[in-house]
Amino acid sequence: MRKLDRGMQLMNKADIESPALMLEFKAGDEQAFDQVFHHFYPVLCIFAVRILPEQSAANDIAQEALIKAWQRKTDFQTLSKLKSFLFTCVRNACFDALEKRKVEQKYVSSFGVEELQDDQNVIKDMIHAEVVSRIFSQVDTLPEQCRRVIRMTFEEGKKPKEIAEELGISVSTVNSQKMRGLTLLREKLSDKDFLTALILLLPGIIH
Repeated sequence: MRKLDRGMQLMNKADIESPALMLEFKAGDEQAFDQVFHHFYPVLCIFAVRILPEQSAANDIAQEALIKAWQRKTDFQTLSKLKSFLFTCVRNACFDALEKRKVEQKYVSSFGVEELQDDQNVIKDMIHAEVVSRIFSQVDTLPEQCRRVIRMTFEEGKKPKEIAEELGISVSTVNSQKMRGLTLLREKLSDKDFLTALILLLPGIIH
């Protein structure tokens, strides 16, 4: 089973969009598959967890989608078609998992049947996943304590008090590290991506 190291950053956009890469992918080149995997896996995980709020299951679904794409590698003429397949595969697998776990009705009652089937909402989730993935590729460049605090806030949903207890630091240190991280991210992200980072991370700065 393939895994990404937490410190792995997304590939440069120019590399993933290279026509040569898709030719190598279709030809069965494993290095090309690794490049595709490393680019799409973080984005697909974020997309999956917006539908199926269980990180480990979302990660498995993202990985399975990439393996299915590899098994059907000759079907994809362009990166755009590969991307469409991956997101559709992840979406369908998430909905199947919701149904199997008998929680689909709760999800439907919260969001509405029409919304589940609305392509515009799927596109919005895809865009959100890609933005969050860009943000966290930069989070991984932050100093260690900033990085750990921000990831524990976002990925694990922990409050400052919980983070402070786990790391053996004060709540004020947790909050100051988070603000330090945001200050550093401001220099690394576009205005739109930084605004998203603020929305994601600032609500966690409470006792």
